[in-house]
Amino acid sequence: MFRLNQQAFDQAWSLQALFSALESGYDLIVCEKDGLLVGYLLSVRVLDEIQIMQIAVATLCRRQGLAAAMSHYLLQHTDHLEQVTLEVRASNHAARALYARLGFEEVGLRKKYYAPDEAGFSEDALLMSKHMV
Repeated sequence: MFRLNQQAFDQAWSLQALFSALESGYDLIVCEKDGLLVGYLLSVRVLDEIQIMQIAVATLCRRQGLAAAMSHYLLQHTDHLEQVTLEVRASNHAARALYARLGFEEVGLRKKYYAPDEAGFSEDALLMSKHMV
């Protein structure tokens, strides 16, 4: 999971951060191909809301519907749920389109949410939400 996290995100989580998330009760959905981890969805539930923290798919397996499949699984296998939320980079048009197809709506903006890159640019995050009831 750590290697896939490093491959998928410019600002990846540390091994300790991933371990702490799992140890503290975050939920993990995994996708394997030929015994290898090719995707995961990390989320956390608080009462009647789930926040999707990360969806990662291996580079060679992208554009094959894995992120959508893991997201559908999460949405269909969670009881007593009112809302699912997530943040997504404003520039991540593919992810935004996927979430829109899944019924998520843009409900807010978090200015300069992501840590600055090498050039000092700090990107905004769009807050997206899907009501389940």
